[in-house]
Amino acid sequence: MEVAKIQQAHKTTKLRTIFLGYLVMFCIGTIALALFLVLIFYILMSCGTILPANYAENQVREDKAILEAGKTLQPDTRQKLYRYALFTAKGRHIEGNLSEKQAQAAWSVTQQSNTAYQFPYNYVKVSHNNEVTVMRYSVSAQFELPILRQYLPNAELSFFAVFCIAFLGGGALLASSFGRKLTRKMSGLQQATKQIQAQDLDFSIQLSGVMEIDRVLHSMDKMKETLKTSLQKQWNLEKSRREQISALAHDVKTPLTIVRGNVELLSETDQSEEQKNYTDYIAESTRQMEQYIKTLIEISKAETVATLQAETIDTDFYLTKIKDQVMALAAVRKISVVFATYNLPSTLYVDPVLLERAIMNVASNAVEQAPEYSEIRLTAESAEECIRLSIVDEGPGFSPEGLKQAAEQFYMGDSSRRLSGHYGMGLYITKSIVNLHGGQLLITNSTQTGGGQVSIEIPIRAASTS
Repeated sequence: MEVAKIQQAHKTTKLRTIFLGYLVMFCIGTIALALFLVLIFYILMSCGTILPANYAENQVREDKAILEAGKTLQPDTRQKLYRYALFTAKGRHIEGNLSEKQAQAAWSVTQQSNTAYQFPYNYVKVSHNNEVTVMRYSVSAQFELPILRQYLPNAELSFFAVFCIAFLGGGALLASSFGRKLTRKMSGLQQATKQIQAQDLDFSIQLSGVMEIDRVLHSMDKMKETLKTSLQKQWNLEKSRREQISALAHDVKTPLTIVRGNVELLSETDQSEEQKNYTDYIAESTRQMEQYIKTLIEISKAETVATLQAETIDTDFYLTKIKDQVMALAAVRKISVVFATYNLPSTLYVDPVLLERAIMNVASNAVEQAPEYSEIRLTAESAEECIRLSIVDEGPGFSPEGLKQAAEQFYMGDSSRRLSGHYGMGLYITKSIVNLHGGQLLITNSTQTGGGQVSIEIPIRAASTS
């Protein structure tokens, strides 16, 4: 691409040069048009198709001399280019080819003088044999043909109108041509913009040959390369993170398998009822951890969390199971759990494994943020065409930054969470699971306790009442 740029650098043209070229072309065209129309005008005048501007004036002068000599005007083969009105000495209109109104106006104009001018006509008054003739004419070139003279009374204005129309038409054509050329020159810029928007950065910049546009294209080329490098670094960093997560998840599976095996052996020994409960809690927690690790591995390998495998489940049985797990989780920190349900359907159509994972992630965060001997409220209800599961704690709540970013991948809030073993994945996984169900995750602070309030909403279309 650099070779192409160097080769085209000698052929670049400034935008103002192109514009000046069109301007010069327009000026030359205008001058040529004016000269052409003037030439046509004089050719038509020389062959008699157009009569000169003083033609009517000469006719008036000749007929005035005849009338002043006391003679009568004789019929003439030439058509008179003036109009007249005959009056008595006292001003009574007798005849003529001026209308009554025009005749009275001609009489009034010539009362002070035998010659007068009132735009756009000249008037001449001639007295003879106790009668008065007033002749009206205009000093302008006219067409010899009566029909042309009827519709185009002024030949000069007619040619000027033709010039104006051709002038505007030529200007419009040149402007259109300039616009099309500029559009062609900018096509490379538009194409580069579209490809960058589509995140296709493997393309070559096509230079236009216009200096100003090529400068922009060079800047875009540099921006493209910088963006490509940045995206490559970001992709490599993301890939490295996913590989680290996947490796960590696989490493955790080994000690977890040992824990699960020992728990199974422990459950086969003689135990008291309380010990059996504790053993069951450990076994269930081990099962959850295995599911979490499986999800973590899936996240590290793909953009989506997992494939949704929805099924119809019993609502009461499922939520009771969730409640027991939350109570076992909270008991470690001596936190009590308040559980309440409102207007729930008897069955739900969800992925029970993924939804359980999402709820327990929220519950785990709530337990860790809540102080000892406090209370966690777990509420399940039907509201506005959705199933809403809310968990409220009495901890410090979310910071303004946390309200916006708590569900983002690797967001850890502050150093205290990082020190307690968090990696910013819990609410991110929860949000991904909720999105798979077509729902939404709401993160707020409770107005009653001041602690965090996280709600999972699943659309009613994903739930079934029987």
